[in-house]
Amino acid sequence: MVEKARIMVVEDEAVISMEIQDRLTKMGHLICGTAASGDEAVSVATAKHPDLILMDVQLRGDVDGVQTAERIRDRIEIPVIYLTAFADDRTVERARHTEPFGYLIKPFSEKELYAAIEMALYKSSMEGKLRASQRQYATTVRCIADCVIVTDTELKITLMNPAAQNATGWKQEEAVGKRLEEVLKIVDEKTLVPIETPMSEVIQKRVAMNLTAPVLLITKNGDKVPIEDSAAPMIDDKVELTGAVMVFRDITERKRAEAAIKKAFDSLEERVREQTAELRTSFDKLGRAMEGTIQALATMVEARDRYTAGHQVRVADLACDIAKRMGVSESRIPIIRIAGLIHDVGKVCVPTEILNKPAPLSAIEFEIVKQHPKAAFDVLEKIEFPWPIADIVLQHHERVNGSGYPSGLRGDQIHLEARILGVADVVEAMSSHRPYRAALGTDRGLEEVSRGRGTLFDPAVVDACLYVFREGGFNFKEVNIRS
Repeated sequence: MVEKARIMVVEDEAVISMEIQDRLTKMGHLICGTAASGDEAVSVATAKHPDLILMDVQLRGDVDGVQTAERIRDRIEIPVIYLTAFADDRTVERARHTEPFGYLIKPFSEKELYAAIEMALYKSSMEGKLRASQRQYATTVRCIADCVIVTDTELKITLMNPAAQNATGWKQEEAVGKRLEEVLKIVDEKTLVPIETPMSEVIQKRVAMNLTAPVLLITKNGDKVPIEDSAAPMIDDKVELTGAVMVFRDITERKRAEAAIKKAFDSLEERVREQTAELRTSFDKLGRAMEGTIQALATMVEARDRYTAGHQVRVADLACDIAKRMGVSESRIPIIRIAGLIHDVGKVCVPTEILNKPAPLSAIEFEIVKQHPKAAFDVLEKIEFPWPIADIVLQHHERVNGSGYPSGLRGDQIHLEARILGVADVVEAMSSHRPYRAALGTDRGLEEVSRGRGTLFDPAVVDACLYVFREGGFNFKEVNIRS
């Protein structure tokens, strides 16, 4: 039974109105007013604010049900289900423009009425939650550490969060109404030639974009700050473009970290060159040393987030078992292990308040999190691994039907190692605790990849994963992470 609701009946036939009221009462709902004409319906609805209106299209007087629904909607948001014996195209088209929550053709059964009410109330509840979420949008934007600039479809600024104001040197009251290029000046890092932000292309193509070349932000006072950015279109519930949002961050510290990492690896490379003869005779020992180094880096990254501690290690363990079950060459197993141990290294660029948020992420926060494969790629491609580790890590959130990110790759466009990591990542993530939910358990993770077999995930990888758990006795091991 659906929850009890206060329902208003607008019907000009008294007998039919009484019959509908009787059905509603039997379903457990409350009758919140009746009306037989448009004017009366507007008056009653405005006064009583029912949860739902059952609206006859044909009413007494000069105002029909569609016009009445429009007048009510101008005053208050109340979901409407139309009742009519006339289902001609013109009537349906007029009704569609009032965004009804249902449409019943007379005569209708009690089952049809029940289903229409249940769906309308559910949709209304969801839309109410969406509106509440949108009210929280501005607060969220202002609180996150990354810089956020929102524009309309003409690229005129409508909002800048405090981080963006600090980074650019512009106050929101100065920037609002100005075109984006007046406030956000970006140049090529090497040539200092001005370049366009991705926002123009986002507006034109309605797709998310990001700048791939190293760029500098020229602040209001002339400082040059290295940044990385991404942009996405803002689409309303009518699938109409309302503007775009740009998210960027100062990567000065990351560049310093990259330089330190490069220096460390350069030093390591020099030592390797000095000991080439010895290392050629102890390749296995080098492999273990490399994996230990990578695991140490992964542990350092995971130490930022206690909720995902050990995640990368467990994903690597499961991915290797899946690969062995699939008959993957032994020479490729170390590739999978190393990629698994560092597949989330890009999360060092995600603010800790987002990683540890004890609630589901907003759309903008999720867009920020989705940048971590690219952030990892930008660091790892500079390291001369003997395997395509950077590409595998970049692709571990791609899906075989093209619905993944960041590049929407399909099928064999995705490295086999990345397809294996993708399945292992989902199963482990659902098995483990997260700030916004308790652990769901391994069975839920296996159900999830089973549902996505052949659409989201490689069927052979899913089958191998199910085998290693159900026949091979695989279990995730506890991993201790020291902060």
